[in-house]
Formats: sequence, structure tokens, C-alpha cells
Amino acid sequence: MTIVPLIRAEFARLTASKLGIASLIALMTVPLFYGGLYLWGNHDPYSNLKNIPAAVVVADTGTTVDGKTTNYGEKTATSLLKDKKFDWVEVSAKQARAGVKKGTYDFSVSFPADFSTKLASAAGDNPSAARIDLTTDDTNSYLSTTIAKQATEMVRVEIAKQVGAKASLTLLDSIGDIRDGLVKADDGATKLSDGAATAASGANSLASGNAQLASGAATLSSGLAQLDAKASGLPANTQKLSAGASALSSGLQAAVTPGPKSVAALQSGAAQLAAAAPSATEQAEIIGALTLAGASPQEIAQVNAQLSGIRDGSAQLSSSITTDLVPSVTAAASGAAQVAAGAAALNSAAPTLASAVHSAATGAASLSTGAAQASSGASDLSGGVNQLASGSSELSSSLGDAVQKIPTMSGADRTTASNLIADPLSVKQDAITEAADYGAGLAPFFLSLASWIGIYALFLIVRPLSRRALTAVRRPIRTMLAGWLTPAILGVIQMVALFAVVTLALGLPVANPVGLVAFMAFVALSFAAIVLALNVLLGSVGQFLALIFMVVQLVVAGGTFPWQTLPGPLRALHQALPMSHAVDGIRQLMYGGLSSDVWQAILPLLFWLVGSLLVAALGARRQGKFRTLRELRPSAIGG
Repeated sequence: MTIVPLIRAEFARLTASKLGIASLIALMTVPLFYGGLYLWGNHDPYSNLKNIPAAVVVADTGTTVDGKTTNYGEKTATSLLKDKKFDWVEVSAKQARAGVKKGTYDFSVSFPADFSTKLASAAGDNPSAARIDLTTDDTNSYLSTTIAKQATEMVRVEIAKQVGAKASLTLLDSIGDIRDGLVKADDGATKLSDGAATAASGANSLASGNAQLASGAATLSSGLAQLDAKASGLPANTQKLSAGASALSSGLQAAVTPGPKSVAALQSGAAQLAAAAPSATEQAEIIGALTLAGASPQEIAQVNAQLSGIRDGSAQLSSSITTDLVPSVTAAASGAAQVAAGAAALNSAAPTLASAVHSAATGAASLSTGAAQASSGASDLSGGVNQLASGSSELSSSLGDAVQKIPTMSGADRTTASNLIADPLSVKQDAITEAADYGAGLAPFFLSLASWIGIYALFLIVRPLSRRALTAVRRPIRTMLAGWLTPAILGVIQMVALFAVVTLALGLPVANPVGLVAFMAFVALSFAAIVLALNVLLGSVGQFLALIFMVVQLVVAGGTFPWQTLPGPLRALHQALPMSHAVDGIRQLMYGGLSSDVWQAILPLLFWLVGSLLVAALGARRQGKFRTLRELRPSAIGG
């Protein structure tokens, strides 16, 4: 008997009664119900988050921003109520907590009383972090808690972006004001630098002039000191002059009457008068001293005339006495009287003149000392002003550099920059392959699992090996192949039907539909061989082990979380067990992956297929040697 008649015989046995047909149909639909219903229920759960009840509590008292009352908590709550991503209900804090505890709400979000105040503080001098309170209860739903955390984090990020943009705009406005101030300061520093340069030039000139003044004052002080020394003897000399002039006048008066004694007396008086008269040099020194002493021009002219008259009169008198004494004695007497009167006046003014010269010398000494101090101060001033000029120039240059480092930004530019500072990063996703939704993401795992469950269920009614065929035909390999192909064909039909449900009824997109159907059929063939080998080798224990094998693969297949998150021993099983490769292959074909990756999934499955058939063949040969006629009795469901 060939393989085909054995397969026909098995199908005939399965459909021999209404109960058998019903059982076959029921078991054939197991993967459809499991895979189809599960994927339908999880097709797009995120679009139904609007049905999750959630409470929002606004305890925020608001704050004042730019002179306006603002309540960020109320604004955020209003936004949440409008977007309807969840079934939001605004309640009190007490109602929210009680509702979460009872399960009325899956979670609650609360905005504290100081929420707005702390948010607004970000743009002030004393910033403080605001807080959103999230209340959850995992007894309601752990995934609801996870989703609530993600949703609250999104709210936090959005608020942080808005507040960050506001704070950044305030900062940029302040920087703009600082730049304007620096520009003005730079202009002022430039003017200061120019003025300091001018002042430095003037200070240098002042220092030079003061140095010349100090030198001239020193020379003046020295000359006046010498004059003071000479002027100190002036009163004594003028007194002698006055005495001589008086004696001359008396002598001339006596000489009006001629006589030898009188002439001799006149000659003696003329000699004394000529000796006492001031010379031209002494007259010039006296006039210079009077000028320095501050005498008026009229007084100086009067004294100068008197001195000239005394000198000239003395000379004339002496000549007259010698050459023409008698005829001129009367005139000489008159001139002598004038000389005596002038000498008396000069003698009277001499102490005042000497005192004035002494005062002038003392003042000149003080002037010289002050001029020296002024010269030293002017030199220090010149050095300080030069340092000021250098420093102001450096200040102007530094301010100019600082201004250049601060960019010029318009109001629109600052707004754009503040938004960028608050949200500086965007993500550009480049998906090489992409699942359409959550259901499509889970489909590879549940299609693989449904295939195993379908094959496992079929072996509840399909005989792994026909005992009668083993005993009568004695072709264990053919009997084994017939025992494999019967559930394998039914498993392929299950996979084709499941593919139709997933693509047509659920609308999941498939990048390579033909390849996916073929691969799912190949997976069914492999799983049928594995379950067959367990049944042939171990009987009912093997059927139970097939269930355990499914549970282990459900854990290590990596259908939900990445398999790399598994504990170490389970990660090793992921690489070895067949369902892991079934999941990988379906992903590649469903999402549009690489064909090379599909072949990487096919090869391990092919190894399991061939290996399982070899094990089943060995088991069939072993069983064929120990069959008895007692085992040929027909079974109620075929055995």
C-alpha cells in the first residue's frame, strides 16, 4: 500500500461519522479562533484609549504673569478634556483618589495649588520645578498604569516645552537688552577713549609747562635772594646820602659869602656828595627791586627821576665848584638844597623799599617751591591720564568685541530661537520595514503560535501511526509519512484560512502575501513533523510534551519583547527552538524584510523538519516489530 491510500483511509476514518466531522471542523477552527480573535482584540488598542476612564484634578490657584492672571493647570486640564485621548472627567482630589481605588477611574492626574506659580518661576530670579501628581492602582490594570505614565510624561514634556520657550524668550530678551546696553557703553567708552587721549595730550603739555615754570621760578627766587641781600644795606646808604646832601646845602649857603674858608668847605662837601650819590648800576637795581616789590609806575618814575637828579646834580655841583665856584655857588646852593630834600625823601622810603624787596624774595622762594610741587603733580597727572587713555581704549575694544559676540536678533528671531531651545531635538524615523499597527506587530508571534496549537489539536484525533497498517503492510516509513502528511495537509489548510482571516477580515497589510502563505505552510509541515515525532516516540507522554514544548517556545520566541531581554539560559533556547525562527520568517515576509533573512529562518525549520521525520521513522520501525493481532481491533475513533 502506498502513502496516498493511507492518507485517504485516515481522512475517511475522520469523516466516517457526524461526530468525527464535527470534531474535525472544531479542531480545524482552533487556530482561526485563537489567532484571529486575539489579533482582532489587539488590532489597534491605542485608538481605543479614549474609552479608558481617567480623572483630572485642578487644585492650581494660578499666578500673575506679565500683569495677567494665568492658570496653567486649568489650561492643561481643558486641553486634556478636549483632545479626548482618554475618557477624562474633572473631579475633586477626594473623588479622584476614591475613584481610582474603587476602579471607577484607571488613574488620575492632579495639578497642585502651586503649579502655575512654580511654572512661572522658571522665567524669574528664583526658579522652582513644578509637579504633576499621577495616582494609579495596578489592581485596575497594570497596562493602564503603564499607559498613564506614558501619557503623563507626554503632558509633562509638552508643558515643559511651552514653559521652556517662555523662559528662553525672556532670557533672550534680556540678552538683547544687555547687547543694547553694551552698544551704548561701547559708544561711551569710545568717547571716553577719545577724550582721555585729548586729556593725555593736554596733561603732557601741562607737565612740560610746569617744568618750565618751576625752572623760571627757581631762577627768579635766586635773583631776588641776591637783590634782597643788596637791598638790606639800602637804608644805611640813603641815610648817609641824606646827611651828605644836608651838609652840602649848609655849606653852600655859607659859601654865598665868598671866602677861602667857605670855598674849601664847599669843595669838601661836593666831594662827599659825589661819593654818596648812587651810580647808574645801583640806580638800575633799585628800580628793578621797586618793580618786583609792586611799586606803581608813577612811583618808580618819580624815584628814578630823583636818583638821576641826585647823580647828575652831584656831578654838576662838583664841576661848578671846581670851574666856576663863585658865579655858580648860589645855583649850587639851590641845587644842593633840592638834593638834600630828595635824599631825605629817599632815606624815608628806603626801609619800605628794603622790606618790599625782602617780601618779594620770600614770595619768590615760596613760588619756586610751589612750582616744583606743581611740576611733580603735573608729571603724575600726565602719567595717570596716559594710563586712563590706555585703559579706556582697551575698554572700548573689549566692549566692541563683546557686542560682536552677542548676535543681533529681531523679535521673531528670538521667538524662533526660544522654541528651538525649549525643544532642540526632533526625531526623523527612517523605518526600513514597519508594522502597520499594534496588531500587525503581534501577528508574527500569534500566527506561529496558532500554527502549533492547530497541529497539536489535530493530533487529538489524527493517528500518528496506523497500527493496522504497521502490522498488515509492514511499511513503517510509508506509514509514518502518511501519519505526518495527514495533519500536515490539514495544518496547511488551517494556515491558508488563517491568512485569509488576517488579511481579508482584519485587514492587516502583508508585503509578500505569496511568500507568507508558502512560509506559513512550511511552518505547519515542520510543526506537524515535530509533534508526530513526539507522539511516535513517546505516545501520550509525547503529546503532553508537545504542550510543554509549546509553552517554552511561547516564552522564548521573542514575539512581544525583544528576545535579548530574556534571562541567559532562555536566550540560548531562543536560538535553538523552531517557533523563534517561524516568528522571524513571518516578520520578514509580512513587513518586507530581506529574502536572505527569510532563508535564515527556513534553514533551522528545515533541520527540525528532517530531524523530526528521522526520529519518527525510527520510532515507526521500532513499533512495527512489536505489533500483535490484538492491536488490529478497530477503535471507536481510530487507533
